[in-house]
Amino acid sequence: MCNVLITGCSSGFGQLIALALARRGDRVFATVRRPQAVGALEAIAGDLPLSVHRLDVTDAASVERVVAEILERERIDVLVNNAGYGLRGPVASLQDDEVARQFDTNVLGPIRMVRAVLPSMRERGSGTIVNLSSVAGLIGIPFEGLYAASKHALEGLTEALRFEVAAGGIHVLLVEPGAFETGFVDNLTVSDGFPADHPDRPAFDRFYARMMAVGGAGRADPQAVVDAVLDAIDHPDGPFRRLVGQDAELVVGLKRERPFADLEAGMRAALAETA
Repeated sequence: MCNVLITGCSSGFGQLIALALARRGDRVFATVRRPQAVGALEAIAGDLPLSVHRLDVTDAASVERVVAEILERERIDVLVNNAGYGLRGPVASLQDDEVARQFDTNVLGPIRMVRAVLPSMRERGSGTIVNLSSVAGLIGIPFEGLYAASKHALEGLTEALRFEVAAGGIHVLLVEPGAFETGFVDNLTVSDGFPADHPDRPAFDRFYARMMAVGGAGRADPQAVVDAVLDAIDHPDGPFRRLVGQDAELVVGLKRERPFADLEAGMRAALAETA
């Protein structure tokens, strides 16, 4: 049994991971940003060893307060940085405030969490940090350039952190899902600079219709991602990266094993009027 702090538990992977850990007997500190999500998750959890805490990863004071409150009573063995969101729109149409919000949540958020939790792990000489990245952290996906940039940044930060803390007995790992049936894809935020009449909208519609037909994208059971996170927690000496999903394996395999020109040709075909 271990004590696990998880961000972004109001829905999706975060909630599924939190409930799976609690059901097997781990002590879970599940965090949510919105006040109404607290009662909803508490009702789902019932008598499970799971407590719900309001925490906004974009607010340093909120992060520090919640972590300090938990550490007053319990140790934190594992941190799962799951909170994040995606934003769609052509790179040239992105607004400055949208860029700032995306990086504040997806990059600065995990940094704030690590900064708050790591000292207690170092003092104890043990701990595990699991960062939820994405296939977008390994490949630039059209119309999700900002999300991809934030996940590429998280990948680099996670590598560096892994090197920095390994000597102190702390494990750092990445889980990289493709598109799964959690509502994340359908709930992606759309840039204000990408309205319905934007000239790139037809290419966007074609691309996503074709991509979602690849490897079961968007229809796959999210339990595979839950299992990957639990495996990372249980076997932190295992692979640093855990790529999850047939669509992710297909696209990343193409990028790793074949010339970039092959990947580019596939992307161009998916964007074209005829494919």
